[in-house]
Amino acid sequence: MNPFYLAIVLFCTFSSIASASKLNVAVTLQPYAKIVEEIGGDRVSVITMIPPNADPHSYEPKPSVLKTFSKAELYLSDSSGLDQVWLPRFLSVNKKIETAYISSGVSWMQELEDHHHGDHDGEDHHEKKHEHEDHDENHHENASLDPHLWTSPKQVIKVAENVLSALIKKDSASKSYYESRYQLFIEKWTSIDQFVEKMVSQIPEKRRIFIVFHPSYGYLARDYGLIQRAIEVEGKEPKPQDLKALILEAKKNDIHAIFVQPQFSKRSAESIAKQLNAVVVSTDPLAYDIEMNLRNFIQALLEASKK
Repeated sequence: MNPFYLAIVLFCTFSSIASASKLNVAVTLQPYAKIVEEIGGDRVSVITMIPPNADPHSYEPKPSVLKTFSKAELYLSDSSGLDQVWLPRFLSVNKKIETAYISSGVSWMQELEDHHHGDHDGEDHHEKKHEHEDHDENHHENASLDPHLWTSPKQVIKVAENVLSALIKKDSASKSYYESRYQLFIEKWTSIDQFVEKMVSQIPEKRRIFIVFHPSYGYLARDYGLIQRAIEVEGKEPKPQDLKALILEAKKNDIHAIFVQPQFSKRSAESIAKQLNAVVVSTDPLAYDIEMNLRNFIQALLEASKK
């Protein structure tokens, strides 16, 4: 056989073997897919259950998505309330899949902490956090846990540690490969952590408050001394009195930027921005590129504090 064609045949054969030997890992959201792919590299094939721009609170997985999930070998769960809602349906099409929990050791927040416009501050957030390490407990107790862990570099580092452990347990032959990629990941996110600390330090303390439609940045706010105010109230569009109270608080704190997410309506945010003479800034906490989204968010926050 011609050496050129032989090389092509061998390449295709080895590529097919490598592809077949990849560990099929399923996650719910794009941010988790990013973390798993950075640590797992070409040894994993990641299945993401919730597509971009879908609202996880109302999303219903299509048959095609469930069919893809049926091929997964490992499911990485954050054990939040949303995840527990989906999990039974996912497992119904893949009873043999192994489930690993990637939130061990994180400092959880209750999702409702971010929905109210009361006078709680950063210290209150710290008092309300709690550890969730025992994943054998009743998962119904996790129904109100805020799932947006990846919005804080400090929590991303914790999640990554758990992802590493899960991958190694399932694929011990690739242990050193996963560990080397994990070290690079941690170095990068330690640097991002320092970047966020530096950026926040440049924002005057009385201006470290921001308004976002859906409370996706609670962990970022709590971990870096910021205060998040959500427009929506308990998952619903705000009532006139809620908007009035939020506008008064925004004027008091001289807020000049309102953050909105593509999964939700901009109507209320635009109404508030008009009355404050503020700009509406698009942000997507569910985006695959969690680093870029975080950097853009912090940069926008710093720029708004200068106005």
